[in-house]
Amino acid sequence: MKITFLGAGVFGSALAKIAEYNGHEVRFYDPIKYPELKIKDTIDGADLAIYVAPSQVYDQILPELPDDLPLVCASKGFLTKKPFERFKDFSALGGAAFAESVLDALKDSAESTDDSEDDTNLNVTEISFTASSPLLEQIFSAEKIKVEYTEDTLGIMLCGALKNVYAIGAGMYGDGSVPISYLDTVIVEMADILEANGASKETLKLSCGAQDLILSCSEGSRNYRYGEQLKNGAKSTEEETVEGVSVINSLENIPEFILPDSSNIFREIKAAVEQ
Repeated sequence: MKITFLGAGVFGSALAKIAEYNGHEVRFYDPIKYPELKIKDTIDGADLAIYVAPSQVYDQILPELPDDLPLVCASKGFLTKKPFERFKDFSALGGAAFAESVLDALKDSAESTDDSEDDTNLNVTEISFTASSPLLEQIFSAEKIKVEYTEDTLGIMLCGALKNVYAIGAGMYGDGSVPISYLDTVIVEMADILEANGASKETLKLSCGAQDLILSCSEGSRNYRYGEQLKNGAKSTEEETVEGVSVINSLENIPEFILPDSSNIFREIKAAVEQ
């Protein structure tokens, strides 16, 4: 297949490496990294496009795409499917993995399929993604990379966006580590939000749900670091690239999004970000 990745950041580039590993032809549209490439040129003849650009620039990219181009959202910043409604074939991809772990798992996959009988030194870490299209299993599966399937496209998107907000809270309320009680409360809140907006709370059991939340509520997360800076009263130089902030800022443009009364932690994080 010919696949165009809309965005060439570290995570999108890591996904593209998996697609190339599985024999697919990869192209990128990214006006910052590849300013000489126009979007029409990169999607010409493409069988599939995968949106991995920041969620806040969707209005600069999506209008350039034809309705009949199959499109996957792998960007973790959307609280609604509304920007994608006109596409006839739309799905989502999520999961618990930083770009570095994706590349490590791909390297292990390649090494585990060689002719050597001694695989005792291989890193056995396995990662998994959640997808709402069976096609994505063919594109992104490897020996150490698994793809789960669910029909809940909105659930994948909501989990990906919400975990970034709650990762900010983990930095705000944690002290070098995240209390289990915080994660337990957040998972209940996320379940209520998913159900209130027409998604399934069962999606939280997949890799795009609680597993991704836990990963994001760690010191390796930009959202977590931002939350720590809020706690310490420091102004972050990363604010424009913090996904959780973008999600909170997008709320005023999504009147259909429902935030249940039980979402106390979400509201506290929102208030802190907006100060």
